[in-house]
Amino acid sequence: MTVTVAAVTGAAPGPAMPPRPLLAAVLATLPGAAGRAALLLPEAPRLRAGARRRMAEAILEEAAATGGGLLLRAAEGTLLLGTSPATARRAAGALGPLAQAEDAPAVWRLPQDAPRILAWATEASPAPAIARAAAPDPGGLPAALDALPPEAVLRAERLTDPAGAPRGRRLRLSHHAIAAALGPLAADPDLLAHAEDRLAARLLPGLGAWAAAGPGLRLVPVARRGPPPPTAAPGAVAVLPLAAAADPGFPALRERLTGRGWDIALAGLEAACLALLDPARLPAGLLLLRWSPALAAPDATAALRALGPGRLVLEGAGDPACLAAAQAAGALLARGA
Repeated sequence: MTVTVAAVTGAAPGPAMPPRPLLAAVLATLPGAAGRAALLLPEAPRLRAGARRRMAEAILEEAAATGGGLLLRAAEGTLLLGTSPATARRAAGALGPLAQAEDAPAVWRLPQDAPRILAWATEASPAPAIARAAAPDPGGLPAALDALPPEAVLRAERLTDPAGAPRGRRLRLSHHAIAAALGPLAADPDLLAHAEDRLAARLLPGLGAWAAAGPGLRLVPVARRGPPPPTAAPGAVAVLPLAAAADPGFPALRERLTGRGWDIALAGLEAACLALLDPARLPAGLLLLRWSPALAAPDATAALRALGPGRLVLEGAGDPACLAAAQAAGALLARGA
């Protein structure tokens, strides 16, 4: 099927447009993006290399992963096309401080702003290959991680039931942002896990205070080597990676956490895990499971339903199949704040 500019914008057909790089992808995406948004980050001198560039890329990739959409990189900037409006606004707010005021990202609505997007795609040229940064010295990583501001690595989410009723909040560490700070060293999963654990330990005083009070569930990441301060308020939940449950020291850590008034959640479950383990036997009150269409299969749906209501939190939620699975399993949903 051929998609024309007139079909997207409602304009009368005009002369055939000459082929342009990136335009075909935009034309193919726009018809199904009504009600969605686009975010354009112009190419800015401050974002051409280094840590700022990596952070900007991490924010865009995370926005595409959570809100959907297609990332199109050009010499003139990067376009995130077809994401949710809320995700586009959050990403724009995070990207703004990285660039100069005149290079602030633009958020466009669809289909109203389709002509602007088409004009950009018509003139845009493919981005040159991004040179891979040299690996930083591992010995300098602790100082680099300690220098990261909390707002650069923390993301807020709402916890709701499938009908949208609020059930709590979550602060999580951004995997993409931490990987961007590590650069090529993020390819080592053990080093990345160590970085996340170090950041959780460093931010623990503030995270613990945030989780100590408030309505509903309050989920925060914690480090394995240091439990958070005691709390008497119900609803405080310490989030640990799934791999922590296999650590010989996990039973003792779990006992220390529960003794201080904290429940436990395990994060990092995916659809493939359901074929390898019984999630009902995992030693945690809450399980955080990344949504994927594979979870709509009958076997997966049965496994989720067997967990019982209120024990499962689906991450990356939003499409109708995910909402249906959450409703069938009595699961909560983690949504962008």
